[in-house]
Amino acid sequence: MAATIYDIAKQAGVSSSTVARVLRGDTKGDRRDSAERVRRIREIATRLGYRPNLRARAFSEQRTKAIGLLYTDDAWVFEGVNDQVLQGLVRQLRTYDHHLVLVPIDQHGEWEELVLGGHLDGCLTFQFLPERVRTLLRESGAPCVLLGDNSDPELPQIVVDDAAGAYAAARHLLALGHRRIGFYVHDTVKPHCSIRDRRDGFEAAMREHALEPYFWHSSDGEMISILIRGDDRPTALICYSDLESTLIMHAMWQYGVKVPAELSLIGFNDKFATKYMTPPLTTVSFDANRIGVLGAQMIIQCIGKHEAAGDERQLDSRQKVSTHLIIRGSTAAPRPE
Repeated sequence: MAATIYDIAKQAGVSSSTVARVLRGDTKGDRRDSAERVRRIREIATRLGYRPNLRARAFSEQRTKAIGLLYTDDAWVFEGVNDQVLQGLVRQLRTYDHHLVLVPIDQHGEWEELVLGGHLDGCLTFQFLPERVRTLLRESGAPCVLLGDNSDPELPQIVVDDAAGAYAAARHLLALGHRRIGFYVHDTVKPHCSIRDRRDGFEAAMREHALEPYFWHSSDGEMISILIRGDDRPTALICYSDLESTLIMHAMWQYGVKVPAELSLIGFNDKFATKYMTPPLTTVSFDANRIGVLGAQMIIQCIGKHEAAGDERQLDSRQKVSTHLIIRGSTAAPRPE
């Protein structure tokens, strides 16, 4: 039979509540002369092979130490830079003794039992959730934090300064002498606030120079046709992400269009491979890992556990991650006309 806290208490000559407190690490404020007692309790627990009853602990503490990541499509979790966000999120949650649970929102409704049935202490999401999900979250009182999204003003959120990133990219091209500059989003990109924010930053820089901002939301085939055959085609292109940049650069190579001599190209997100492209890609970067770290801190704060985690600092309900432009070989001054 597995050892219990009562077995440990009997051998240590203390109460079971003292054993429970010591084994969960709650020794803050103990007198110096109690250090030997703490050591002895832990030694006895190890010798007896004690294993904590996590279900009982969760019931007594009224928490599960599980944080759910809600999503309607697994592309929200595994595409783009969200893998880096997840790394920061999982590692930071572990420092708070919490773990992450993936919770797909689907028509079968199993997510409702997890979210509404008390199996999770809180939730996170990368996306604007369906209205029914948002309504049930509000009614349940379950805290939820948005990661990299600002589309729901009711929720605490970690956002990327996408507008500033696109603005810096456009300013860089303008300083090189480009005047026909476009912004391209592939038509398969899921609706997201970053599309609007990046376009806003790009257009703001163009308006400062009284220039027309070209915007395309199309397939790569249509965009390539414009770049190869279009009248008054752009001399520079800012892409919504490094995916579009990769597609365009490969197509330009196929058609014999030189980057950056005939077309300057800028991406967004700074995925690992971009520095090894030929030429290396100029791109807008941000610390995706930090989004996860801040998200973990914010959700822990929302469920009232920041003091227990040793984090006394109160976070604002809206945190912003900065962007910066990495200039590489894919941008240059336009050819004289």
